Amino acid sequence: MMARIVVIAVVSTRLLLAGLAPGESNIGAYTWFRYTAEMETDELRESRFGLERGYLRWNHRFTDRIDSRVNVDIYSTDKYPAGAGLKLKYGYLNFKGLIRDAKLTIGLQKSYFGLIYDWKYPTIQKCLEDKEKVIASADYGISLNGNIPKGYGEYAIQVVNGEGYKKYKSLVNLAPALLVNLRVIPIPGITIGGSALFERSGPEYDRRLLHAGIARVVIGPLTIWAEYLGAELGPEGNTTRGSGFMVMPALRLRELTGIDIDLIARLDRWDEDVEEIGDASIRATGGFNWHLLRGKKGKIGVVLQVNWVRTIYEDPDQGPEDAVMAQLRWEFVTKPL
Repeated sequence: MMARIVVIAVVSTRLLLAGLAPGESNIGAYTWFRYTAEMETDELRESRFGLERGYLRWNHRFTDRIDSRVNVDIYSTDKYPAGAGLKLKYGYLNFKGLIRDAKLTIGLQKSYFGLIYDWKYPTIQKCLEDKEKVIASADYGISLNGNIPKGYGEYAIQVVNGEGYKKYKSLVNLAPALLVNLRVIPIPGITIGGSALFERSGPEYDRRLLHAGIARVVIGPLTIWAEYLGAELGPEGNTTRGSGFMVMPALRLRELTGIDIDLIARLDRWDEDVEEIGDASIRATGGFNWHLLRGKKGKIGVVLQVNWVRTIYEDPDQGPEDAVMAQLRWEFVTKPL
């Protein structure tokens, strides 16, 4: 019922505004259906099917310089009796051309930090900073982001609430967060960059500083991503420092065998408090992405993802955890309406 109401609302609004505003629109749908089996010390703990993501996305281009996006997410959850949830993920306007090769974005938008803003889910799991809840993938605010001339990289400067897209009004503190991001491509096939977020005060801390460094190397069909992540949180002079890293190689078999399968391996480590002993964990992931159907320009049409994940904890009293996940993703965007 909820999904039907959302669809009717989105389509009705689009039809109404299409008659009032110039330009063109398209609608996209992104659906992730997943099976998950979780084990703790060889004992089956969970076995379930679920709709992990049901994005409905509406893009509208008013002119060549002004466009917008609205995105809602319908998903399976045990937080509500109905067994499903609904949240607004994006809602912003882009203004292009104010600065050469740049755009001003206003509204609920991506967080331009580390790998979180362009993470395409090569593994089923979220990227490190999202998985460990260091930063939300979207937030309310304003950003200026653009490309460095001649293809040498990209940058972003962003002012946001800092609490993420799930928190609003009374859950947002008085101090906004400042975020900067820079990626440089010194030579084709190599990308290096870094991000930082600073927030002066909040309900649970006096200072919040996040920083990340990323690198990507492309060698033929092999791509290797690496990220370092650090976080400082707490009162001045007594902050809690967390740190971790992720390394992820991906091999595209299509370029070697003609079979459109990507082999993925990933290693994460996260220590929530480097001064404490026993709170760190290591997570290893292996799997593949079988592209059953490609969309335009190589984008995902239909893909089967299979991952095995093992998490090992520094705490000797906590046994290892294993998860096997199989996910079918299908995504499409309509032609301009």
